[in-house]
Amino acid sequence: MAQHGVYKGSLDGSAPIYKEVPVNASQTIVKGSVVVKATGKASVAAAAASAGTVWGVAAQDLTTGSSVTAADLIKIDVNPMSVYEFPHNTTGTKTSLDKADVGKVFDLGANAYTVNLDDTTGGYFELVNTVTNKPSRGDFLIKNRIQVV
Repeated sequence: MAQHGVYKGSLDGSAPIYKEVPVNASQTIVKGSVVVKATGKASVAAAAASAGTVWGVAAQDLTTGSSVTAADLIKIDVNPMSVYEFPHNTTGTKTSLDKADVGKVFDLGANAYTVNLDDTTGGYFELVNTVTNKPSRGDFLIKNRIQVV
């Protein structure tokens, strides 16, 4: 299985902020996947999920059936300063990252854990560092998250 997002630290030295949130029905969420808020509950993010809907990054795996109960909760990292190493697309017009890309913002790709380097419209993955020993991955800060209190 492809490796999803991996926690790398934070921009301000803080730890992840974990929050347990309810999950929508019929979800297969894998640790390290981006989670969005839909109808007040967590769903695995789809390709090019709208900026402003991202709730956090899953800290555990969870699969729900066709109906859910109050016990169907998932732990997500909601710290807006958390940095995650995510894979990115290696096909298309832009297939690699370099130091000149630091600060650029990209969108989510075809699944809940791959950054699309060809899509910057409505993007929310800000590159903070390249990963030189893993050319198909980068360290990203997730921007425009839902504010959690």
